[in-house]
Amino acid sequence: MLVNYFKKNRDELYSYKFVILIIVTCFLYNCDSSNKQTINKQEINWGEYLRPNDMVWDSMPQKWKEAPHLGNASIGSMLYQEGKSIKLQLFHANTNDHRDNTFGWTAYSRTRFEIGSLNLNTVGNILDGEWRLDIWNAELNGIVKTDLGEIRFRHYVHAEDMVIVTEIWPTKGESKANWSWHSKKAETGRKGYPRNPEEIKEFAKTYGEHYEKTLKIHEPNPEGIQKKHEEIELWEQNLSYGGQYTTAWTDLRTDDTKRTLYVSIANSYPENTATSDAVASVQKAKKSNLKDLTKSHRKWWHNYYPQSFISIPDAALEKLYWNQIYRYGSTARQGRSIVNTSGLWFQGGNWPYITNDYNTQSSHWALPAANRLEQSGELLDALHRAQETLVKNVRPVEWQDDAAFLALSTAPDMIGPRDQDMRYWNLVGCLPWVLHNCWWQYKYSMDEEMLRDKLFPLLRRSINLYFKMLEEREDGRLGLPPTYNPETGTHQNNNFDLALFKWGCKALLESCKRLEMDDPLIPKWKAVLEKLVDYPKDEYGFRLGTDASSPIDHRHGSHLLMIYPLYLVNIDQPNTKEVLNASVERFFATPGLPAMVMTHAVPLAAVIGRSDLALEGLRKQADDLYPNGLWYYPPCIEATLSFANGVQTMLIQDWENTIRIFPAIPDEWKNVSFQNLRTQGAFLVDATREDGKTISIGIKSLAGEPCYLKSDIVNPMVVKGQAEMKVLEEGLWEIKMKKNAEILLVSKAN
Repeated sequence: MLVNYFKKNRDELYSYKFVILIIVTCFLYNCDSSNKQTINKQEINWGEYLRPNDMVWDSMPQKWKEAPHLGNASIGSMLYQEGKSIKLQLFHANTNDHRDNTFGWTAYSRTRFEIGSLNLNTVGNILDGEWRLDIWNAELNGIVKTDLGEIRFRHYVHAEDMVIVTEIWPTKGESKANWSWHSKKAETGRKGYPRNPEEIKEFAKTYGEHYEKTLKIHEPNPEGIQKKHEEIELWEQNLSYGGQYTTAWTDLRTDDTKRTLYVSIANSYPENTATSDAVASVQKAKKSNLKDLTKSHRKWWHNYYPQSFISIPDAALEKLYWNQIYRYGSTARQGRSIVNTSGLWFQGGNWPYITNDYNTQSSHWALPAANRLEQSGELLDALHRAQETLVKNVRPVEWQDDAAFLALSTAPDMIGPRDQDMRYWNLVGCLPWVLHNCWWQYKYSMDEEMLRDKLFPLLRRSINLYFKMLEEREDGRLGLPPTYNPETGTHQNNNFDLALFKWGCKALLESCKRLEMDDPLIPKWKAVLEKLVDYPKDEYGFRLGTDASSPIDHRHGSHLLMIYPLYLVNIDQPNTKEVLNASVERFFATPGLPAMVMTHAVPLAAVIGRSDLALEGLRKQADDLYPNGLWYYPPCIEATLSFANGVQTMLIQDWENTIRIFPAIPDEWKNVSFQNLRTQGAFLVDATREDGKTISIGIKSLAGEPCYLKSDIVNPMVVKGQAEMKVLEEGLWEIKMKKNAEILLVSKAN
């Protein structure tokens, strides 16, 4: 099985990483004091550096929880043994049904479908194998051993083209190994769809009384059809309510020792063009020179990784970090797909949709700081395209004139009226919370056109929904009626919504100032900041609301948004230490599902300076993941990807216009470095820490924004570049830099 790199040999590989750290450090010391505006960084041999971070199997993976997984944020694959075959499971990010709500809420009307698999059937019985997922090249190489011979293979999902390539080299005894197609039905994995009038009544009791009159008995999609176009095999799946998705493949035999399988999956709606699209992709791949196809695939990945770099003195945790960066390249891309609940590798089950009350948000947290805005940009683009839909989702209908709403569960089309699932009628915070991710997309890029045209109009409408419910108390303070906190229920003055309401008003005011807009709602936004009730709290920290304390078992940290990621209550403010510590310690005590809980708990600990607690959380999160790094069923990808965000918040933070270098480094991490981590204000930052001391910091300003730096670096001096530095207090500097200027600071302590 996969060598479990989360638990094994935590320090064994670090000696290799330390060499890289020393190289980077030596470069930083090797700078002259010229005034050049470009600082040449030490070249990293990325292929050599990333190789220890590969995923390695010393025996055959037996199920999806152990399997290597690949993708290009549109189509994907996963491979593992299934009896006498190697199962090549296939995925597409956007194969959804397109029914209206008379078929129920998203899980029944716009469910995501599984695709199926192509199985390589061996002649002999499979005995063993050794596989390696080379993350630098995003390629899986391996050998399958049978009692009659061997099959060597190389497999990748092309980074840009919609084609999956598998080359096999069988020995004589396995020369007749063959590929067979195994389809999946186009149906929801969610149980409980009604089949008769009595079951409709039960459905309506749970999801809304209106369904008793409107719900239709389920009409299955037609069976898929196997076809052939010249030498290309096809599985065509038409959908009853428009669109289709198709898998196309061909197995080319070069000779008895070499065969190449080309596969493509296409999806189309409302047109039925998926079949022609999939055929075209396979035909294009066939006509290409395989060496050129591989070269273009690798080129994308080789340009992708160097956008940022981190090195920490824990080989297992660092390996897991780079595996998340690999997965982000595989499952998120602007123009392709956002990160949904399962990521690309959907396995069926109860959550065949995008989940917007936590999963969508936390899945994207790591991307801006990793300097990978291209991976997170699709989120705002998808919401912008769906703006009219988000307005139509609002209930009551008369509120649609100036509000917008995002449901807990949607397909990529974002359709989800507020009354589609009455269990969550009072869950109104999904849209402003997702828009906070989009706010980061703006703040880390400082793209004012994006702010003006895409983000501001939606944010304004999302906050208007709170104004529809706002209550003025006798003491003049403003409060909210009972609203829904994810996973715990409805609470008066719910901290989840108070924090989002306050943040949204603050962001709208900042936007108006930035865009020089005189919006008529400015007085109302200011009134919220001045008069909104305080966050309810008690001896356990922030409560769920005025009527409920935080429970000991609460897998969502939604009631703590004011700490992270909103930073509305932070360690720089007076009289906050007690409530911050109590809140985070209470959340850390949650007994179950550590991977899910630590997704939010680790950055919460990091931003209040609890570095050892954050490290403990990282290790809990790592140890709870499946052997291949995925988690839960079907899976839930946020608990995997968010690990990268936990590491980042220990290395760098940026809030209240201040960049904080190494704000939560545990005592055992003596040597740490990073390059090109991005911050709000559009800065790229490098830093090196040796023997527990920060010795150098590099900053590049991409937008010419004001820069404030907080660090423990002793007596920093500018050794490269130009900037005006002013000490504001001990450990805090104001740095004035022009757009595209770079500086390097080195400690004068020695």
